[in-house]
Amino acid sequence: MHPATLCIRRDLSLVLGGWMALPGGEDTGLLLAASVVADGYFIDEPGLLYRKHPDQITAQADWTATAEWQLRMQLIESRAIALRSLLLPSAA
Repeated sequence: MHPATLCIRRDLSLVLGGWMALPGGEDTGLLLAASVVADGYFIDEPGLLYRKHPDQITAQADWTATAEWQLRMQLIESRAIALRSLLLPSAA
């Protein structure tokens, strides 16, 4: 699954604050936040052919640097956990 194929209602995106202000992974942040507050659908047919080229962000060493990656993922996870605890207090 890859967030590049995400189709989301505009009002849901706005309520969630849209794309996170991150140097990367902002699509994952929106996907996880949306998954906490709304049901989704999974289509099991390929929606994207993912290829890397040397100039893209995800091909750069900074993208996969452990410290940078962990900080981004912690922020994304914290957002999803906070939303879940606000909307589903019994699940916290």
